[in-house]
Amino acid sequence: MIDEVQKAEQLNQLSDEIEKLIDRVADDVREQRGAEEERRASGFVIYLLRNTEKAPFQTLLLKKAGIATNDITETHGFTALKDYCERLSLQARVEDAVRPSRDYLNPCLGIIVDGWP
Repeated sequence: MIDEVQKAEQLNQLSDEIEKLIDRVADDVREQRGAEEERRASGFVIYLLRNTEKAPFQTLLLKKAGIATNDITETHGFTALKDYCERLSLQARVEDAVRPSRDYLNPCLGIIVDGWP
């Protein structure tokens, strides 16, 4: 378990990474609304959050640090992303059990954006 200052720093880093997803979602929406052959999303899109080493945040490490899914959904970055998605008739949620590939034994943290046509 880490102290409250380290936990707050970790949550701020996560929040900043989530807020950066707004631009990625905007790009994906533009592509999705383009020509039929350009459409990629259907149903939902998973955006992995990455740490400073560009590796996905592993859920187990976050839990050991005392960071729960609810902590993440209460950050300013997630709130901004959620509000942005709602304006586009999409929904954002935190998923802590994403397995991006077999290379990752532990589940990773992802942001799911639902509601794609």
